[in-house]
Amino acid sequence: MVIITGIIYLYRAVGIDEYAKIIKTNKFEILEHGLQVKYFGLNYKETLDFADKTINKDLIAIFEILIKIKCLNNLGDFTNVDSVIFKNGTVEIQADRLDEFNKAIISILHYF
Repeated sequence: MVIITGIIYLYRAVGIDEYAKIIKTNKFEILEHGLQVKYFGLNYKETLDFADKTINKDLIAIFEILIKIKCLNNLGDFTNVDSVIFKNGTVEIQADRLDEFNKAIISILHYF
């Protein structure tokens, strides 16, 4: 986890459909037939390890998200969903909080 002056970096591994949607809209949305939640890793290497080890082999990219920690604390659930891979933790954003989350994002970068 990297925190710089109240800012935190998050990482999300995505498949081709979500990748295309993020590139087009520059925000995170629930895809048709998708989970009603978005999970983000707090560490790039752990997110990359997850993408490499997951049974879901269609993960093709990782996005880096820069957001104010104060906003994220109000929006996210920091219950770690996979502590074997995500030793630094994860954050979960529910579908009904995604609009607020997207508005709080400082930047989204196609990282890998």
